[in-house]
Amino acid sequence: MNKRLTLVALTVSVLFGLAATVDGKVLKAEINHSDVADPVEAKLLPGEMFDAANLPPGATGDQNNWYKIPKWLAGTWHKDSQTNSYQYNYVTGQEDNTAHTVMAKGNGVWGTQTDALGEIWEFNPAPYVDTVDGDSDTIIQLIRSSEPLEVSADRFVKNTLDTQLRVDKTTRRIKTVQTAEQISTYTIDSPGVLKRETSSKVFDHTGKPLMLARSIAFESKIAEYQPRDMINGKNLKSLFQEYIDQNKSVD
Repeated sequence: MNKRLTLVALTVSVLFGLAATVDGKVLKAEINHSDVADPVEAKLLPGEMFDAANLPPGATGDQNNWYKIPKWLAGTWHKDSQTNSYQYNYVTGQEDNTAHTVMAKGNGVWGTQTDALGEIWEFNPAPYVDTVDGDSDTIIQLIRSSEPLEVSADRFVKNTLDTQLRVDKTTRRIKTVQTAEQISTYTIDSPGVLKRETSSKVFDHTGKPLMLARSIAFESKIAEYQPRDMINGKNLKSLFQEYIDQNKSVD
């Protein structure tokens, strides 16, 4: 990828700004979306027959990766709606700044295990594949990466890169393919209320940008954090201890 993330110090952020403290100094930086995305693998292009064997090697969700999250983020959060605040179409050049609030109910759980120092960690199995069963199509979502960009006392920023394939159920032929880069910033809006600001950029199968969109959602805390030892048959307590043992120098 030509530029997956660009950090430009001491600039005004186009999407949103980040502040980090290093050796007592506050550094201001900017995170931009990628200019272009990597082209999708040849055997996953529109018109090809879908075969799970053609998915990238290692996309099995068997990676044992973890990252720390702020304690205030840990727990279960519920949202009822989100406000889509901006959209830009790279194909037509049309821009829309009109805010649209849409129903978007769902729960999000943050935090998987706690280390000996009381720090909370999130399990990260990427790359992995999710499958959604639609009416006439099957949606194959390949989560290529999901990683934090900033973890601080008052902000958490995460970048996710995924490729979505729409596959005809009858013919098993791939109909459409798009890649999306999503940058989400989480902050506490008020006690028990989480604010999530998301910027998403969508690319076609060749890597050319199609759409840029931004949204805001407020989520209410409905349950306190509890360590999760088992998820989908995986013994995460054991995996976490294995990770800690193998990364003794991790801060």
